[in-house]
Amino acid sequence: MASPNRLGLAILLMWVMVAATALTVTLPVLASFIIADFDLTRTEFGVLGAVGGVLAAVASPYAGTVTDRIGGREAAVVVLVGAAASSVMMAAAPVYGLMFVGAVVGAVTGAAGNPSTNKLIASLLAPGRRGLATGIKQTGPQVGSLFAGLLAPLGATELGWRPTLVIMAVAIALPIPLVGRVTGRPPAGGAVDPADSHPSPGRAPGIRWVAVYGFLLGVGGSATFLFPLFVEEELGQSTRVAGLAAALLGGAAVLGRLQWARLVERRASPAPTLVVLAAGSVAAMALMLASIEFGIGWMWLGTIVLAFSASSWTAVGAMAVISIAGADGAGRASGTVW
Repeated sequence: MASPNRLGLAILLMWVMVAATALTVTLPVLASFIIADFDLTRTEFGVLGAVGGVLAAVASPYAGTVTDRIGGREAAVVVLVGAAASSVMMAAAPVYGLMFVGAVVGAVTGAAGNPSTNKLIASLLAPGRRGLATGIKQTGPQVGSLFAGLLAPLGATELGWRPTLVIMAVAIALPIPLVGRVTGRPPAGGAVDPADSHPSPGRAPGIRWVAVYGFLLGVGGSATFLFPLFVEEELGQSTRVAGLAAALLGGAAVLGRLQWARLVERRASPAPTLVVLAAGSVAAMALMLASIEFGIGWMWLGTIVLAFSASSWTAVGAMAVISIAGADGAGRASGTVW
């Protein structure tokens, strides 16, 4: 099979990652509107994100196994369809409790985001040609955060938060007809390089360590789910400023993920890079704390540091997973880590 257009493939996979994380980055920006509409406490709203996170974590290993069975292309379509459906379900929910139905659908299908995209990269691109595509596709959540931060507050103010979610669903679904055309079919057996695989990728020691790292960084990074609300309530800023902060986090992390992925492929190994990213994540949280006492300027600085550390680690993690597991096991290994 002819090699796919690397840039076209990378952009499609980026959009799959936008879809997989769309609600995660959009709901916090719409938090004040949803809370006011349903008369919720902050804890009640936070439960929505917690349920989605737990379900995604539980579903990820299964999503990885299913991805290896049905193929990365088919799993990517499931992610796009599921994300669009979950957005519509949430928009149509007459009471807050029914929003959890959409959260369940979005979390379970979104769990295949990294397994499907990592498998397609491992299957379609040879070693040495994966860094750029991996970096671009891992910017998906940050591109989504950028769009959500800039457009969701405007949409919610002018149209309402429900129509905003419907518009998001339509945008997510647009590339579905192009998936087969862009990806084609992976070569028989899946792997570009048979030596680039592990017989038990989901249980390989390297995969376990990346999974532990991701868990620890994820626990700390989960605070960013309520980052826009933090800017509004703790720092006393408007919804527009909170959206701008979320957009800055997303935009800067786009650059961070691109650069870290290219650096790991060309000049550095994943392990020391992940150490640097962990240290930067701690510094970012310290700056956020400082902003409460010393002013919003520290928040802007912390946002940049956060974007290049905790919000960028998945690009390096994806490169490590693809390298360790190869095409045959990229789905299972990605599911274990994510």
